[in-house]
Amino acid sequence: MNQALAQAIQNAVQQIHATGASLTSASRAEALYEGFAFACVVEALTRLGAQFELRDQNDAPTNAAVFRTKPGLIYSPEPHTFVLVALVGSEYELHTDVRVLGRSQVLHELDVALIDRAEGERCRQGRILPRQTKVRLLIECKFYGRTLPLHLGREFLGLSSEFPLRVKTILSNAQSDSIHNLITSHRGTENFDVSPVNAANVDMFVQWLAKELSQVLV
Repeated sequence: MNQALAQAIQNAVQQIHATGASLTSASRAEALYEGFAFACVVEALTRLGAQFELRDQNDAPTNAAVFRTKPGLIYSPEPHTFVLVALVGSEYELHTDVRVLGRSQVLHELDVALIDRAEGERCRQGRILPRQTKVRLLIECKFYGRTLPLHLGREFLGLSSEFPLRVKTILSNAQSDSIHNLITSHRGTENFDVSPVNAANVDMFVQWLAKELSQVLV
């Protein structure tokens, strides 16, 4: 599985015109799965006609993708990269493991997030936290065995209430009927059994992402 996840990340790195990535098949599976979710977003945005440029923590162009392996601040001086996304005259930033203020002004950790470019610049310049109103996409990633514990569904509902945006989902390589019933009864979205070993489900997820993002970005 790790090798397949790493390959998906490498494919995304090529799509954003970078030369390599800090995540490899030797990395932790949980970190690789977040990188895989990042790769799915890149593919969805590619289908919408987006242009990409990799940027480092100083907002300077770079060629090597450095993924965080733990949550960090958008203005952190620690080495990390994000993707500058240009689409239909607007710009956004694609981040992994970034901390954002929710509606209650509580700090939350987002595994994958698409944030307005102007907000990213404002936060780095002022060393302040991004606001939930400037988030266009969030993905909560869960890499587990055969099933998911129910508390993950409850946690996602709490996160969803903090970020009242259209495009948000819990993504996992596993499944859970209980979490599915819990989330969908609250009009939430889950994408289960999504991993490189199930190409059909990956394509369905990317199609869903592209369709949803087209409603809020294009």
